[in-house]
Amino acid sequence: MKSKRAIEEAIQTEAMQTKVAIITGANSGVGFGIAQRLLDYSSKTPSLCIRVVLACRNPTRASVAREALINEYPESLVDIVTVDLSSIDSVFKCCKEIKEKYDRIDLLFCNAGILSCEYLDWWNAIYLGFTSPISLLTESKIVAQPIGNKTIEGLGETFACNVFGHYVMVRQLEDLLSISGDARIIWTSSDACNKDYFNFADYQCIEGTNPYESSKYITDMIAIALNIRLNARHIYSFTTSPGVVATNIVGSHLGWVMDKFMKVGFTLGRICGLREETVTAWNGSYSNFIVATSPIECLNKLLKYHSRVKPWGTVYYEESSVDDYKEKEATSLLNQLDRLLDDFSKKI
Repeated sequence: MKSKRAIEEAIQTEAMQTKVAIITGANSGVGFGIAQRLLDYSSKTPSLCIRVVLACRNPTRASVAREALINEYPESLVDIVTVDLSSIDSVFKCCKEIKEKYDRIDLLFCNAGILSCEYLDWWNAIYLGFTSPISLLTESKIVAQPIGNKTIEGLGETFACNVFGHYVMVRQLEDLLSISGDARIIWTSSDACNKDYFNFADYQCIEGTNPYESSKYITDMIAIALNIRLNARHIYSFTTSPGVVATNIVGSHLGWVMDKFMKVGFTLGRICGLREETVTAWNGSYSNFIVATSPIECLNKLLKYHSRVKPWGTVYYEESSVDDYKEKEATSLLNQLDRLLDDFSKKI
């Protein structure tokens, strides 16, 4: 027979709202910052418990991240699932595991991404340093991105990692998301996305000179367009930008010395008034956190939410419209992704 205290604890546990949040690319960078913010929020909200699921490609790095999060938030619930977004077969397997482990999903952060680099154009960096230092500090113009890279499954590499892998997850996990009643899909886009680099005939970003910028523009389009399909099931889709964060997505191409210079440059740019220089993953994750925790009626699904920082470090967010968003074009792109997904569903 249970003691009175045990019964009270059981009742309290039942009364506590437990949410499941899946974060791709959560072992470092903005994804790790999102996990930190959610666990911090959960620890300070007695009626809320957030179970964070780190969806990562490298299990070892994911385990290190999990240990760090639990050390920082000892009472936290942190799980790991393995997924390589460049492999649709891996995405299917990951979603199958998620369906077996969890009976609902409240938050799906489509965060992981790549910015491939062949080399850094130092001459252009010097030129921009004199002619347009703001562009040098806020855009990826000095990164020479490879053209034509494909995955072993024949998809555009950047497209698969930044867009399609996540889209497959959304479609595969849609039923679990619908159980929440207030589920949110939150796409980490970028300030660097640019419609000028997008070509519908090359929607897999294979032939274009700037696949990263193009893929992030696609992210914005589908994040908004998904609401047409999903809102009836009480699933809401948003697009965010972390600003300019000094993460390993850029730092890995520079070496540790230049990585330090990069962080100093970003910080100096912020002090000089560049609000998008968020620098740290904690700051960069703020827009994701706001969209995840704000009442749904306070959010606008047609807008993009940006993390911003004042010169001396105070983080905040601002909203903007998505550059030249056209519903017809976005819906057509969703249909194209559906056809591609159908092809993989038959193969796998």
